[in-house]
Amino acid sequence: MNREFFDGLAKSVSSGPTPYVNDAGLIAEVVEERHVRLKLPLTEKHRNHVGIAYAGSEFVLAEIAGGTLFMATYGTDSFVPVLKSVESKYLKPGTRDLIVDIALSQEEAEEKIRPVKERGRGDYFLEVPVYDSDGEQVASMNFNYYALPQQRH
Repeated sequence: MNREFFDGLAKSVSSGPTPYVNDAGLIAEVVEERHVRLKLPLTEKHRNHVGIAYAGSEFVLAEIAGGTLFMATYGTDSFVPVLKSVESKYLKPGTRDLIVDIALSQEEAEEKIRPVKERGRGDYFLEVPVYDSDGEQVASMNFNYYALPQQRH
């Protein structure tokens, strides 16, 4: 994977195939091999009825960061991740811009994908913490993606 590949992934965070996600206004600050940092400016669009970060906005940030990390780690030629389930824990109200900064070591990446490669598809688990711009953790999302074989048409 080269810089052009990672730049394309970064661009797809805010102008990809899903209009709803594009409208969120996510900012890809870092997309590199096995490392992703995404920011969600906490605009009015992302505030709930009491003025704090909307739970769905926190979820979208974390889910897109996790999927982007998958592709920045394994590429897009062999597998595509789809969301199977998530456990969301909202720890404190988010009142500032939100950040997800996640990375995998080479060893972690290999361990996580091994059962998927052996079977040709399968579960892929990823914990994604969500922080505010002051570094306070506001949520934790435990995702179960399902890695499907890539079908090129």
